[in-house]
Amino acid sequence: MAYQAVGIGTVADDGTGDSLRIGADKVNDNFVEIYTALGNGSDICSGISSTATVVTLGSPVINTPTITGAVGGTQTSATITTLANTTLNTTTVVAGTMTVAAGSITDSSGEITFVNENLVTTGTLGAGTTTLGALTCDTITSTGATIVFEGATDDGSETTLTVTDPTADRTITFPDATGTVLTTGDTNSVTGTIIAADTVAEANMADDAISSVQLKTLSTLLIKNSGGTTLKTLHGAGA
Repeated sequence: MAYQAVGIGTVADDGTGDSLRIGADKVNDNFVEIYTALGNGSDICSGISSTATVVTLGSPVINTPTITGAVGGTQTSATITTLANTTLNTTTVVAGTMTVAAGSITDSSGEITFVNENLVTTGTLGAGTTTLGALTCDTITSTGATIVFEGATDDGSETTLTVTDPTADRTITFPDATGTVLTTGDTNSVTGTIIAADTVAEANMADDAISSVQLKTLSTLLIKNSGGTTLKTLHGAGA
């Protein structure tokens, strides 16, 4: 409804203005519109004024507002169903115990949980000490020298995978096979299936490294003098 002005005539008591009834009706109509717009039709919302510090609105619908200046105070609860293309012109955003500032997200609890969500980045993801359940990736680049495996039991014993500071690009390739990785500290783990036939050269064997007990079948030649004393013993493989 458009605003209805009460006709008051040109001069006092010239008979050209609204009658008392028509004037009062216009006043009532104007107030009904105000009470409906700012309240529930019978009660106006409290606190709306140029100096008000608290404004209480009952289930309001605010369409495309333009807000200038700073919005301060404490919001105890709010539900925003759609919020698009919003820029927060501030250096710090605090949400509960979480703080977003200067390109970082921190939480006073010391932990940020993404629950069952995917964390995707096209840049570099940097982290200090990181505990992961399952990690799927193409390439892992570590600026440190070690990777520590806790194992199934969270205790003081860990397995540390470390590398010597490389002087050139190095590649260690794990074969397409199931098995156990051997180390120089391992004993009694090398089996015959690991060594291919005719791959151990004489140059790779230490002097006197193979004795007669290592031969699969043994033939022995004894060289004796006329008195029967053994001068030399020769061992050979095979019958």
